[in-house]
Amino acid sequence: MRLFNYTRATVGRCLPFIVIFLAFVSLTLWFENKYTLKIYDFKKFIGETDDGIVSRNGHFLESVNASIFLNKCRLVANRRNTADLRIIVLTYNRSNALMRLLESLDKADYGGSTVVLEVWIDRKQNEQYSIQTVDTLSKFYFEAGFCDIHLHPTHVGLRGQWLDEIAVILEDDLTVSPYFYKYLRLMFDLYGNRSDVSGFTLQGQSIKHDPSAGGQLDIDPKHKVFLYPTLGTSGFAPNFRQWQAFKEWLKDVLTSGTKVPLVPNHISSVWYKQFEVTGRTDTMWEMEYLYYTWKHKQYTLYPNFKDHKGLTFNWYEDGLHSTGERRGSGEDQRHLVMNWTLVAAALPRIPAYVNNAGQVIKDEVP
Repeated sequence: MRLFNYTRATVGRCLPFIVIFLAFVSLTLWFENKYTLKIYDFKKFIGETDDGIVSRNGHFLESVNASIFLNKCRLVANRRNTADLRIIVLTYNRSNALMRLLESLDKADYGGSTVVLEVWIDRKQNEQYSIQTVDTLSKFYFEAGFCDIHLHPTHVGLRGQWLDEIAVILEDDLTVSPYFYKYLRLMFDLYGNRSDVSGFTLQGQSIKHDPSAGGQLDIDPKHKVFLYPTLGTSGFAPNFRQWQAFKEWLKDVLTSGTKVPLVPNHISSVWYKQFEVTGRTDTMWEMEYLYYTWKHKQYTLYPNFKDHKGLTFNWYEDGLHSTGERRGSGEDQRHLVMNWTLVAAALPRIPAYVNNAGQVIKDEVP
């Protein structure tokens, strides 16, 4: 009887706090549902601009990130300023491909670093967002850190999305190795201070970009990494020291309306001329970047794992640059680095230099 009375008295003292806690959780769930999920029902916002929606709800949504919904993807008004790693995912209407990428990112090893995942959703000319993509994304939890949804107010295409940020940039038809961040951290530490390193690619396979060479790059496996004149777009991390200078140069070019020359003897220049005929040159954002890095003698650092495995795998979904190639289930697991064996001691002080024909023109320095 004494135990019963003691228990009843204890519960009585704690009851107000339990009620307050449950009320807080219920209220948070209500706001979570009302303002994070239903915000995408655009029919309710006829006559209101997308910027207005973001402005009206942005501060609340960011504050909720400190609540029990820390890891849920949500619409935000502003970009977060601090992070050890910022991942930018570019998407439009491929929700299934997007989820495949996000799930692989969620399984990656970030070593306790602060991670911000930004998903930028584009739109077609004179059209709305893909509501299916936004709805699917809004239900995803990113366990490694913050997940922020950004809606482009107008169509920007790949060029407009890619050139906005210094970060790891991924299109939605990729999946990543669990070790992609571990690799990038190591590469930045070893080679990030080099003035001739424009950035770091995560892809393990590439064509030769000299039109007269043809075929795939196949570099001697004794070179664990190598420097190559052409960037790899299947997962690219710009070297911020060079990227800032490029952005300033590009701003001047776009402001003045200057037409940037094509890089001579380069397959991308051939493709660009073909795209001029079809009016699709805006999808080849990299032409200005290729010219700038060629002019300044800068290179992209490539991995050279056994069997051309990489830190990303490209599914080549139907999109701007692909009509959709058939890839078997689990094929990414065979082409991704799934076991970590790379150590700093095995890497050269200065990597080998390779030209667009796939020839080593300057050997590495141990």
